[in-house]
Amino acid sequence: MKRWASMLAAMALVAAACGSSSSTGPVGPKTGGTLTVALDGDMQYADPSLVSDASSLYVANQVVEGLLGLEPGTTSVIVPVLAAALPTVSTDGLTYTFQLRSGVKFHDGTDLNAQAVQFNYDRWKNFPAGDLQKSAFYYATVFGGFGQASNVASIQTPDASTVVFHLSKPQSNFLITQTVAAFGIQSPAAIQANDGNDPKLAKNAYALGVNGQGKAMVGTGPFMFAGWQAGDHVTLVRNPNYWNTSSRAYLDQVVFKPFATPAKELSALQAGSVDLAETLAPNGVKTIRGDSGYTVFDRGMGCNLTMLGMNDFSLAGATPNALSSHGVRQAIAAAVNKAAYINGYYAGLASVADNWVPSGTQYYTREYLPGYDITSARGYLAQSGNSHPTFDLWYPTGAPESVMPDPKGLALSIAADLTEAGFTINVKTEAYSPNYLADAASGKMSLFLQSQSCHWAGVDDFLYTSFFGYRNAAPPTQFSYTNDALNALMLQALSDPNPATAKADWVSAQNMVEADMPTVPLLTSKLPAGAKKYVMGFVGAGNRTEILNTVWLNK
Repeated sequence: MKRWASMLAAMALVAAACGSSSSTGPVGPKTGGTLTVALDGDMQYADPSLVSDASSLYVANQVVEGLLGLEPGTTSVIVPVLAAALPTVSTDGLTYTFQLRSGVKFHDGTDLNAQAVQFNYDRWKNFPAGDLQKSAFYYATVFGGFGQASNVASIQTPDASTVVFHLSKPQSNFLITQTVAAFGIQSPAAIQANDGNDPKLAKNAYALGVNGQGKAMVGTGPFMFAGWQAGDHVTLVRNPNYWNTSSRAYLDQVVFKPFATPAKELSALQAGSVDLAETLAPNGVKTIRGDSGYTVFDRGMGCNLTMLGMNDFSLAGATPNALSSHGVRQAIAAAVNKAAYINGYYAGLASVADNWVPSGTQYYTREYLPGYDITSARGYLAQSGNSHPTFDLWYPTGAPESVMPDPKGLALSIAADLTEAGFTINVKTEAYSPNYLADAASGKMSLFLQSQSCHWAGVDDFLYTSFFGYRNAAPPTQFSYTNDALNALMLQALSDPNPATAKADWVSAQNMVEADMPTVPLLTSKLPAGAKKYVMGFVGAGNRTEILNTVWLNK
């Protein structure tokens, strides 16, 4: 943890130096003040275990801490947080033993100990059917379900500082998934005293955050939950007794305000009603980049993938689908001008995708996908025997700008490139929610734009969880991509007890997908933040998992 704190301090000073307009060098961090942050949506619940949206998790990251976290500024470098060190793991991959830090207290003054950790994991595992299970996306997704379906067989606490997890089967993504704020450890006393286990969320005062400070989101982090006015703001206050004394927050308060779009976040920033816009669309970056009153914070490469989805390999209704031809899929991959899309619709704030997972993802390997080459595209098409295939290309209307800044423009550009290569493309659209998302998921679209952000930065989260993993022994209807060997390999990789073996299997899985080209990865976008010039010390991360204890106000 000392290394983490030192790195944070260094990053804060570097950010201060870059953001200061003084010619005499950087100003030292100042304590105090309120930072008002624009988010692209309201918090859903004040209990992090019951949320999966980016805004809720962004708030929770300031307040709750898990056994493990991510090194600041990274998306997949795992570090101990409430655990004193990374766990010891049995050779069969079934037992993880954590030693906890001593002297850590929850925001209500109660002790963090092994029993508190066990309480949290047992609580999640035993959520009753209904509201709580429906909302606990992360627990269900990571551990396969609740009760007997959970891969957490049992937890032992041989003493107050030791927690032993026993898994039913090895789980290679166990450590990286536990860095998500949904697995943050909260005060058992506060949960029990505020109806946190009420199965009806409408009556669950802890989840609703209605009783204020010390009554909801009671974690161990550098900020404490103070109150939430749904639809208007969430207020956090500095934790003066934060256990990590070298990383205590500079700010007195952080106030989060929800906005419907990045454009409205930008307007609020320009109007001075917020100090920091957590998400900037490409046009917003262009607007403030040349203005001396603002700073654009580059988070580095994002943890997302925008791709051209395809469905399916065999039949679309009763008509043979040209996408069943590998040559046709290769032709599409060679026809799309990814660099032009990045410059035209993302203001250059993206990188050409060379894989179905972002480059900062755990176990990522570079793949060598076809580059933009219309001549090669025409050659692939001629070899396929499908001289002029016709497809509908779908794009969403009303998609969040942070997902796709200009889906119509992107679709029209793709259509023009495919037309030049010999395809006939009919461009169509639907409302993003619920029609587009539902129709894409049910396999009704042959070609469609899709953007996926990571839940955790693991290859498994993209290849298996979000894209190609079988459900109920069948391929996802979204792509209808049937590859039994790939699915078996991914299941093997998920259950590998040894990290080196897991990495090797995930590399093989990526290579297998590359050979098939079931969809066409286009780009990984950056999601910069923007702030007033006086906001210092921001340490961004590509997956937006960042803690604002390093931020201070130079005013």
